[in-house]
Amino acid sequence: MLTPNSLNPWLDDPHLRAAVATQATVTSTNTVLKQTVQNGATLPQILIAGEQTAGVGRHGKPFASPADAGLYLSYAFHPQISRALITPAAGVALQQAIETQFGIATAIKWVNDLQKNGQKVAGILAEALLEQNAVVLGVGVDIFPTPTAPLPTDQPITTLLDEKPSTDPRPELAGRFLTNLMRLFANPDTIMPIYRTKAAWIGRQITVSSTQNPLTGIISGFDDNGALLLKTAQGTMVVTTGTIRLVD
Repeated sequence: MLTPNSLNPWLDDPHLRAAVATQATVTSTNTVLKQTVQNGATLPQILIAGEQTAGVGRHGKPFASPADAGLYLSYAFHPQISRALITPAAGVALQQAIETQFGIATAIKWVNDLQKNGQKVAGILAEALLEQNAVVLGVGVDIFPTPTAPLPTDQPITTLLDEKPSTDPRPELAGRFLTNLMRLFANPDTIMPIYRTKAAWIGRQITVSSTQNPLTGIISGFDDNGALLLKTAQGTMVVTTGTIRLVD
């Protein structure tokens, strides 16, 4: 059962333990926490929901969040590291938590997805609230399939597990993720070296879609601020935002 105290065996930071709240259903954990921050709440705040009725991903895309079939978590905090490293840190922390708990290897697809066997299994969304000097970091993990809420078909998506497990895996996954994240935040120089070993599509040809003209090239790596290094006919370009897709 998902309750704040259920995370305690895997969450050893007393400040974070005190910050955890759970709700059965919300519109979006990020939306709720952004409103909480804007209303002047003391940070940190952590919200975990059993279901989201209006889950949101990057660029406002909907994130399917069926009841109790995934981990839907948002963490609001005052950042002590470069904002550019927050999403890479979250990707590393989540990848480590999944591998430790389930023994499942995932890869981090720049900039904010985790993939299992080339299919999306988790998404990350970091939103800055500059007036409050705060960030709301959301993660959504598809843990097991549910017949009442089929997975979206607009991109290759899968689940960590093939069926519902006998015990609720969300408290451990949430606790391990938050503990890993705190360790990375305390040692920011370790974030990108680990990230590079877990990143998807290095050496592969991709297109990058953004607000400017699409770019095509080969991923040659990532710089120390989390930007993608794209090898093109015009030279290596530093790309800080966009959506990447493999070139068939």
